[in-house]
Amino acid sequence: MIFPFSLLLISTCTFAESGGPLSPEQAAYNVNFYDLDLSIDPVTKSIGGSLLCRAEVINSLTTFVLDLDNPFTVDSVLFKKGGGDFETTLFNHTNGKINITIPVSVSAGDFISAKVFYNGAPRIASNPPWGVGFVWDTTPSGKPWIGVACEDDGADIWWACKDHPSDEPDSMRMKFTVPNPLTCVSNGRFIDSTDNGDNTSTFEWFISTPINNYNVTIYAAEFSLIEDTYQCVSGEEIPFYFWVLPEYYNTAVNYMDVFLNEFNFLEAICGPFPFGTDKHGWAHAPYWGMEHQTIIAYGHNFTTNSWGFDYIHYHELAHEWWGNLISAKDWADVWIHEGLATYTEALYVEHLSGMDDYHQYMDNRRPSNNHSYPLAPTEPMTAAQAFDNLNPYYRGASVMHTLRYHVGDSTFFNLLKRWAYPDSNDYDNTNGRLCQILTTDNMKEKAETATGRELDPFFDVFFREASYPVLNVVRGTSEAAFSWSTENSIPLDVNIPITVNGIDKTVEMTAGEGSIALSLSDNLVLDPKKWLLMDEPNIVTNFDDGNLGTTHYRVEQNYPNPFNPTTKIQYQIPVNGFVQLKVYDVLGNEIAELVSEDKSKGIYSVDFDTAEINGREITSGVYFYTITVNDFVQTNKMLLLR
Repeated sequence: MIFPFSLLLISTCTFAESGGPLSPEQAAYNVNFYDLDLSIDPVTKSIGGSLLCRAEVINSLTTFVLDLDNPFTVDSVLFKKGGGDFETTLFNHTNGKINITIPVSVSAGDFISAKVFYNGAPRIASNPPWGVGFVWDTTPSGKPWIGVACEDDGADIWWACKDHPSDEPDSMRMKFTVPNPLTCVSNGRFIDSTDNGDNTSTFEWFISTPINNYNVTIYAAEFSLIEDTYQCVSGEEIPFYFWVLPEYYNTAVNYMDVFLNEFNFLEAICGPFPFGTDKHGWAHAPYWGMEHQTIIAYGHNFTTNSWGFDYIHYHELAHEWWGNLISAKDWADVWIHEGLATYTEALYVEHLSGMDDYHQYMDNRRPSNNHSYPLAPTEPMTAAQAFDNLNPYYRGASVMHTLRYHVGDSTFFNLLKRWAYPDSNDYDNTNGRLCQILTTDNMKEKAETATGRELDPFFDVFFREASYPVLNVVRGTSEAAFSWSTENSIPLDVNIPITVNGIDKTVEMTAGEGSIALSLSDNLVLDPKKWLLMDEPNIVTNFDDGNLGTTHYRVEQNYPNPFNPTTKIQYQIPVNGFVQLKVYDVLGNEIAELVSEDKSKGIYSVDFDTAEINGREITSGVYFYTITVNDFVQTNKMLLLR
């Protein structure tokens, strides 16, 4: 799903929720197959038809529970066990649940089927793809243009299902009837179309692999079709289809190379396209985009961004691996979808423009440290809770950025492919057997196998703690000591990249601690490329170290230097006194007064924040800070770089 700029402002779950704790009734069965047959009427903005669900019983149960949004009327329900005949059964439809009475005894291993007949006006998406519901739009020529968006609240806003990410059908058949001359496009492979002779046509599709419920979709319009084939990295030919509005046909044809280049890169870093036996497709949508499996929604007006790629197409395409091939078992683990898809954007920037732009791209998306939840909480969550509270996009991508540094490039890029395809010699997803539903713990275990490293400390800190780790640095006369502080005192083993007098070095961290030879006069810069997702470092100088004693005035060079927008100034006074610490520009104009008060002897630290100076804009350049204590005066130079 594209980054939810407005999702945080939308109150979801008016009628339905996707995910959350799985009820005992729904935990008692696994879905094997869905068969959806709907008529769609853009005039009345209503739908109606049937949904068949076939499932395997895991634990004995007497009620078969499916989810369906409240606006619909359920007319009747049929039930059968195994290969028997369907018979009418009792049901009630309340609070978004269809509680279906199972009229016979069933036990573990049995297969049961329920066929639900329903109709009604689905809710209308207020801001698709975020404001969930049907999209009843018109093309530039005034013809019907129909879509659906339901990730936030789930597929049950338009079809009956077990609306939980932990259970995907092995396959699914779909038939959609729409007014002529509309074409109805959906997931999987096209089977057939039938003109019904009543000014409607029915389009049949079949999904041959597992699929997330929220990815099941339709697009209906008077489409033109761009058709091609492509040889993927595994050597197989993949059918490419783009259903586009006729008004944009020539534009789309000329734009296909943008799509193809992005496709090529994702195959190169993630492995073969996972659903080539069905198709790789796009549909021109009346909203920006969505990762609907094998039929990506595209409505981004054929534009690339300042980084040189089509953000909407690329992000949604990345979900074919991260979200569709590899799916989160609970919405609490949605970083698996959004963090990885977002991070591959940075990798594409690196591919197009080099490492400097890669780092700039990641710096621009670095999230602040103000989360109430870990990136991957252990408790179940609904989709709305996860998207509102976890920041899985930028935070997830930033953790991947740090993991890349932690394990090294070669190992990390191998890990990406092994997450998608655990066996480097096996890319055969023709029957969907390589589709995986995973937890964060599963991802850690696979990462440990792929890297050959124990990753508990990394995952415990970056995935299971709400706040970022803090790096503590104590500088002495000849050595600097480093240590990690974390919420749960995890001995984090992530090494620290530094520069000393402009030379790259690494502080090796063991059990959360490390050190390096360093004099107080050396210029130390922590994490100059910003690989590490951490809070503001805590840096102190041990003035008692070596021969300095405690009887000296001392003013440290500000850190960091150069800086933007904040820097830290440390000083020591050996006796009580009135301290003034002021900042001046090169013309001698006073910029800020940081300290003006009596201080007891000791060591102090003060922050200079250029964003908090009486609303005045402080430009790049050289500045000076002067400390006056009793008869002691010292001035140091610092550099602000905007």
